Amino acid sequence: MKSAPIDKAVFWPALLVVFAAVVPIIVYPEQSGAVLGHTLDFVTDNFGSMFLLFAFFCFGLLMWLAFGRYGQVRFGGVDAIPEFRTMSWVAMLFCAGIGTALLYWAAIEWAYYFQAPPFGLAPGTAEAAEWAAMYGMFHWGPMAWALYTVPALPIAYAFHNRRIPYLRISQACRGMIGQRADGPLGKLIDVLFIFGLIGGTGTSLGLGTPIISESISALFGIERSFTLDIFVIVTWTVIFATSVWLGIERGIRKLSDINVWLGICLLVLVALLGPTLFIIDSFTNSVGLLLTHFVRMSLYSDPLRESGFPQSWTVFYWAWWIAYAPFMGLFVARISRGRTIRGVIAANLVWGSLGCWLFFAVFGNTAMHFEISGQLPVIEIMNESSPQAAIVAVIQKLPAGGSVLVLFVAMCFIYSATTLDSSAYTISAVASRDLVAGQAEPRRWNRLFWALALGAVALALMYLGGLEPLQTAAVIVAVPLVAVITLSVLSLLRWLGEDASKEA
Repeated sequence: MKSAPIDKAVFWPALLVVFAAVVPIIVYPEQSGAVLGHTLDFVTDNFGSMFLLFAFFCFGLLMWLAFGRYGQVRFGGVDAIPEFRTMSWVAMLFCAGIGTALLYWAAIEWAYYFQAPPFGLAPGTAEAAEWAAMYGMFHWGPMAWALYTVPALPIAYAFHNRRIPYLRISQACRGMIGQRADGPLGKLIDVLFIFGLIGGTGTSLGLGTPIISESISALFGIERSFTLDIFVIVTWTVIFATSVWLGIERGIRKLSDINVWLGICLLVLVALLGPTLFIIDSFTNSVGLLLTHFVRMSLYSDPLRESGFPQSWTVFYWAWWIAYAPFMGLFVARISRGRTIRGVIAANLVWGSLGCWLFFAVFGNTAMHFEISGQLPVIEIMNESSPQAAIVAVIQKLPAGGSVLVLFVAMCFIYSATTLDSSAYTISAVASRDLVAGQAEPRRWNRLFWALALGAVALALMYLGGLEPLQTAAVIVAVPLVAVITLSVLSLLRWLGEDASKEA
């Protein structure tokens, strides 16, 4: 497969964006954090309903596309053959979209809701426990994956059906903005994408590194230190740099396949060693509670600000998924040649949600059972030490906890690697031209450069404590990205209508 040349008009501005985003946070960490914190509060308070309505719109749009006349439209044309077998395809889109953040929040998110539940419920009660067990499934369920899926459809259609040789979110808007997709407006759209992606990968690193370091510390009895954090980041940088260098077929696909099997083994092991009956009962109850209150939670804005729950959690989550959505759209579009619109929607919403739900069901309910039964003071450990320490304590509490922890660490390493190598591949694709599905890939040095750059940025920011402001900045970028994604959706609908009329 030949290498696609870089597009200097995108590559160099993208590199400048990385420095422009990181340098102020490194040089002025406190001032940057304060400014971004105030801006984040402004965004969540004033644009909260917009994010809620946009997510609800995306979910409704996907239902209409999946069950409507465009559901059978195939990316690449009616004769296109899928490039990857279905299991590997689903594994890649799942592993690219979640990373170590899933392992972190699945085990501990319930504890925050149990202490400060929504809808004015009393903290620490049985009712609070039921909602706490379920709410994480809502935040990581169909609404989140809908936000991931919507950008993938116009990008895939532009790339595979309209034969536009650029894998960029700006090109997916061409149906509405025309030739301006090649000018300053298009470059601005792609810069916003890259900025959001930097913050998204920062989340995986920011959450994954402490978990792995804490686990290694517990396994080998060594002190948690910055040196250990460096070891963790360097190790997985080597893993995902190697994977990116090998490309999608030999690198990212194989790593994703390994990760899925590791995940299945870990889930089965914890479910059998943990409170199996409680896990099943609580999960069943959570599914019923979610289905019953889905619309209420989707549009819950707390207008009187009595709790601030939706602003702190749901609005923040939706903004985060939106900031990360163009990356997922680009990556899913790249690997989805030969798939139908209905197939892409089903894979993301069904398998993506189910995969996340299983982790929340097994890890979250195990931790909650230990807390409620008095076997382990999970919340006390979280509040007095750290969430990472609480997660490690839960795993060690299981029979054969040491062995489970080894498997957990291995999975954290590979989950982070699959997310980061997908990110590096996508940035390199955006910075390339003349891409043709199945015939051209971004140049190896281009892919490797962005893999190493992401690792170096994360390391510098973690050392200076600037990772959180960068993540916050990525969420703020979600505001203009709502407009960008909307433009891409309108482009898709125009293209589908035009092509359908030609075939009629």
